[in-house]
Amino acid sequence: MNIAIFTEVIEPIVSGVSSYTAVLRKGLENLGHKVLIVTSSLYAKESHKKMGIIRCPAKKAKNKYGHECINISDSYVEKRLTDFKPDVVHIQTDTKIGYMGLLMADRLCCPVVFTIHDYYMDRYAYEKSQMVWRIKTWFEKKHFCDMIDNAHIITSSNKRASYFVHSAERNRKVWLIPSATDRSVFDYNNVSPENIAQMRQKLHVPEDAVIAVFAGDLSVEKNLEFFLVAFSKYIKQKDNIHLLIVGRGSELDHLRRIAAKFRIGDRVHFTGGVVHNIMPAIYSSCDIYVCSSEDSLMSMSFVEAMSCGLPVLIKEDKEKYVYNMIKDGVNGFVYKDGESFAKYLKKLAGFDESTKQQLKLIVRRSMKNNDVNYMARCTVQAYEQAIKIFSAIEEEDGK
Repeated sequence: MNIAIFTEVIEPIVSGVSSYTAVLRKGLENLGHKVLIVTSSLYAKESHKKMGIIRCPAKKAKNKYGHECINISDSYVEKRLTDFKPDVVHIQTDTKIGYMGLLMADRLCCPVVFTIHDYYMDRYAYEKSQMVWRIKTWFEKKHFCDMIDNAHIITSSNKRASYFVHSAERNRKVWLIPSATDRSVFDYNNVSPENIAQMRQKLHVPEDAVIAVFAGDLSVEKNLEFFLVAFSKYIKQKDNIHLLIVGRGSELDHLRRIAAKFRIGDRVHFTGGVVHNIMPAIYSSCDIYVCSSEDSLMSMSFVEAMSCGLPVLIKEDKEKYVYNMIKDGVNGFVYKDGESFAKYLKKLAGFDESTKQQLKLIVRRSMKNNDVNYMARCTVQAYEQAIKIFSAIEEEDGK
């Protein structure tokens, strides 16, 4: 099968979407399928193809990626896709590159699969003006619905996506496909004690400190301010626990100001954007992965961190959507508020070295079913169903 994947970002940009795309490509190719990725880049002056990736010129934009494709009707892309003859177009985002995917699928007469990675209502929550927020979210809802309405199959890694679809006033089924990561890359056994010491030095974190890490897009829906409030209130200097926040996004400057205001800047470290290939070393240099979002879907960083053996602290979700991979008290803990977050953080920090190593092994083993090839096989089933639906529609239209 030939699969064309449309994504606004790809590695080395650190993003859940870029990581997902890279993992999916590897799994599909492992199974013998051919993959062509179409993406956008601020550094591309003209569309070009290299190593199975077409990069199209992009411009800066106020979306979660910071840029978007300039020309969705790109003759170079159409020519390459015509030669490639895709059996299915798989779209990862409802930004401009997603619209290019819809356009190319229409021109080449092939089915569309759309994967939901986020929710339109969250993207502009930080707007102070209600009028601006309403206008922007109206357009975002339109983009979200355009992808849903034109996709033959919709997929996601988390069942909360069904709630997102229904909130957008659409009655569509969402195929659940578990996220996976490359366990051969995200493995703490690949990182030596010397590498860990060097990484901690680069991160300006004491060698003997316990590090709780979050990695991802620093946006409002991640609720990262919660960590800073909890740290200032319940985590003391003597606890020797540090918070590492990896990534970039609309909230970065705001979070830095809060850390300074609460006078915890010496224990809270912001890396900004980092290249993806150093993430295994970063995770392996940390002790705990923390998540404070109540609404977002299962992030790739969540899966990557657990593959590196990090137990997870995750906020309680009354619908039980987000933590379907967490066995409370086994590979992580579910907390209700800042006080219980701090309690579990201190509990994990207090483990001796032998217990920490045993926990790492348990956490990593709990991810054994989140295999690259398994995720790809599940996705191929979605492709096959999309092809059947598309063929049936074509047959019906031909009558």
